[in-house]
Amino acid sequence: MKKYILGFMVVISLTMIACQSDESEQTVAPQGLTKDSALSQLASRVSQYPTAQDNVLDGTDAFAVALPVTVTVNNITIVVDNNSSNCHDIEDIINQNTNDDDIIYFQFPIRIIYKNHNQVQVVSQEQFQTILAACPPNSTTTEIECIDFNYPIVINSYNTATQTPTSHTITTNAQLYNFIDGLTVNEIYSFVYPFSMTNNNGQIVTVNTDAELQAAIQAAIGSCNNSPTNEFTTILVSGSWYVSSFIEDDQDETYEFDGYSFTFTANGNVIAIKNSITTNGTWRRIPGNGYTKFDLNFSGSQLEDLEEDWQIMEYTPTLIRLKHVSGGNGGVHYLTFSKN
Repeated sequence: MKKYILGFMVVISLTMIACQSDESEQTVAPQGLTKDSALSQLASRVSQYPTAQDNVLDGTDAFAVALPVTVTVNNITIVVDNNSSNCHDIEDIINQNTNDDDIIYFQFPIRIIYKNHNQVQVVSQEQFQTILAACPPNSTTTEIECIDFNYPIVINSYNTATQTPTSHTITTNAQLYNFIDGLTVNEIYSFVYPFSMTNNNGQIVTVNTDAELQAAIQAAIGSCNNSPTNEFTTILVSGSWYVSSFIEDDQDETYEFDGYSFTFTANGNVIAIKNSITTNGTWRRIPGNGYTKFDLNFSGSQLEDLEEDWQIMEYTPTLIRLKHVSGGNGGVHYLTFSKN
């Protein structure tokens, strides 16, 4: 469904005028994003504090340990001052032998930083273990560090219960993450466009609509380290899927696939069912130019827009994100399957 979200202030002003002219008419609330919207989840992953890349240190993606920190593992002491290189060093130490305990001991005090950017000082191993035991299981999705918001950005929100509009100027990742995380069931919001982001290559990407913002984030995910393995096939053939997002040349056309349920089999077949009508197809995973392709084909013309050699950008047990660049006009399409 194509969504063109107007500024809340304009919508609210027009609504107030309409109500004044006819008091018998009820106030109509503007449409907008919610806390659970797909775009909200992506924006949260971009703005959260990165907590998954040091899991070898703390064993959880609920928080990260602030660096530098000194640890001892298997009687070897190491100063961790860089998430990627030092964490690899720790993995190497752990993998050296199979007859040691591989327990990581911190030199306290340390600071831990949660996804919402809040920090807590930890002064002992006992306190650390207590906090760790209270953490939820690791998430199926983690931070997106391949693109950054360029602040400030402005967000207009609206409380449907109190019919109250509010304008917010966001200047940091912490503010954006906590704004989205703190939304209630009665609150909707919209970004005020245009604004820009910076991708992994240092390029400035200007976005003018929700669809463009979602496409920019999804495009950036492809530059993260997410090489598909045999795990992808295991995830794909487990359960059924639906199209939760389809963006074609910056236009949101997800509505075209409403009601379809897709089931993939290990022998390369796919069945799409809508209103008890079955459409058969095939899928295959093939090597591409520096990435892995996910090729889809269906009988008939109902699902022809899905018949592309998609680039696999990201996958989790509940979500698969794909991208296709047209060889004709260079248009970019984004396809997201979510688990039913």
